[in-house]
Amino acid sequence: MARQYLRHAGAELTGAPRSHAGPEAGSPFFLGPRAACSCPVKTQNRFDETVQLPDGAPGAVQDAADGAGAPDRSSTAFAEQVCALLAAQPGTRDLRQLASSDLPTRARATAEAVASSAPIILAPALLADAPGHRRGSPDLLVLGPAREDGSPGYLPVLVRRHRMLEAGGGEQFQRCTPLGHGMTRRQLPGVRVRARREPDLLQLAHHWRILQAAGWASASPRGGVIGIDRASQDDGLWRLRKHSRGGLPPAGETMISWVDLTARQLRTYARSAERGWRLHSALERYDHEFAFRLHIAKVAMERHGSPEDPPPTVNPVVVGECESCRWWPACRHRLDPEDLSLQIDKARLDPREISVLRSMGITTTRQLATTDLEALLPEYLPEVQHRPGAEDRVRLAARRAGLLAHGQQLQRIISGHIELPEPGWSLDLDIETSVRDRVYLWGFLVDDPDDPDGPHYVHFSRFTLLDRAEEQELAEEAMTWLVHCLENHPQARVYHYSDFEVVHIRRIAAAGRLPNTLRVAHEFTRSNFSDLFGVVKRNIFGAHGVGLKAVAQYGAGFHWRDAEPGGLNSQHWFAAAVNATDEAQREALRRRLLEYNEDDTRATWALRGWLRGLS
Repeated sequence: MARQYLRHAGAELTGAPRSHAGPEAGSPFFLGPRAACSCPVKTQNRFDETVQLPDGAPGAVQDAADGAGAPDRSSTAFAEQVCALLAAQPGTRDLRQLASSDLPTRARATAEAVASSAPIILAPALLADAPGHRRGSPDLLVLGPAREDGSPGYLPVLVRRHRMLEAGGGEQFQRCTPLGHGMTRRQLPGVRVRARREPDLLQLAHHWRILQAAGWASASPRGGVIGIDRASQDDGLWRLRKHSRGGLPPAGETMISWVDLTARQLRTYARSAERGWRLHSALERYDHEFAFRLHIAKVAMERHGSPEDPPPTVNPVVVGECESCRWWPACRHRLDPEDLSLQIDKARLDPREISVLRSMGITTTRQLATTDLEALLPEYLPEVQHRPGAEDRVRLAARRAGLLAHGQQLQRIISGHIELPEPGWSLDLDIETSVRDRVYLWGFLVDDPDDPDGPHYVHFSRFTLLDRAEEQELAEEAMTWLVHCLENHPQARVYHYSDFEVVHIRRIAAAGRLPNTLRVAHEFTRSNFSDLFGVVKRNIFGAHGVGLKAVAQYGAGFHWRDAEPGGLNSQHWFAAAVNATDEAQREALRRRLLEYNEDDTRATWALRGWLRGLS
């Protein structure tokens, strides 16, 4: 039988689980609000002075933000918009002007606001909970039900630039407070909190515990999140509306989504449960995870590089946050080059799945590739019932491991002819969007068979933060050019990879005033556009998936000029470009983005040639 392991994101618990009551009260260290929901190896590395960062600094002297990364500028702008709305509410105590003051000054101002029962406190500063080793403050506090002794009770609220809610709550009601309506609580029928928002819920629980230690927590263990969800009245009922793109919903539709921190809604692995999992509340889940981080910190602080050091509590498991984690070089050093979590980076197995396989002696892709899955599954599956589709997931991982073990990246799924339009006059289209999902760059590769110089790149761009009208204007310019090309070459094809470009053409066309060229271009998407992603997906299986970067590189042998090509990276480059004060830096980033976009179009061009060669 597989050894028992606790599931923790990004880590494998080593040895037998020990009691993790935590360090003794009064120990001079604190964990922040993200500690319980981020990789525990970060906590371990932070307090282990034997862990070296690339600059040679020991981990123990690095005061990490417990997994918190710097917020992007769009999230900061969203929070500022929300705070401006809340600041206009009667009685709001706005402490943002004290942001540069020291903590004691801000904490005194927060205490005064609490004593006066201010209905909303913006940018509060909570003193650390020393016995609990907790620190951190929510984005705001909202007055809730009074405590048993009649003193003011507050609820923590976070501001997050994402959706918190989804339809599917059955007969349940989701409590919310639309802003701009006197902060009156409403109920949304058939709505529930998204399961993947567990990190938000655990952070709310962290802040709740700090408020509880300070004697300020409301009698009702709740917290709230202001996201981009929208709610409005319909026939007297409040209903969830489609989320807004790229900005704050209208003032009357922005809302606080309230979460009962004692409601059991988080699915967690449980060996003794018949189904293999149980539902736990946010407070239960948080208390377990936070206590485990305290135990990790205590053990890590006992490690000084001597033979008597205790072994590390957790081993690294590669997860999504590793990519942006400053501790990654230290963790990478501890992983086998063929480690499963390192090499299987598409449909990645989660930490518990990896831990169970490791406990069964399967740690590398080569070992998984040579494992008899039919013999493995009866022992493996009971240990991973927390994950729907666990059998399909491990079979897919084994298939990818088989390719990698033989040095392959791509595999033909079916033989025979690959259906593609006939060669001829064509365009390869690729767009770039900002973090606000506005298209600032339309790139085309023009392939005219009669042009002796070969394909050439054409772009339409605005390197500035576009509003809706400016985005529409740029799109009109690009689509006017495109429609002219297609009218002159009626048989021409426009190639793209996935429906991303078509979706944005449709979106911008629908928002424009009639008549507009975008609507004409949208009609052409029905007749002259070809999605290469669908062709690849029907014919190719990839060890690293079938995204454009993987297939064009491993199949067509195409290479991007940029060392770090990627859509998310391009959004960061764009944000840096529009905010750069140095003109040389701005121009360098602009050139980088244009070259990246051109390479994307040339990648689809190269991919077409490769696919035709396979037939």
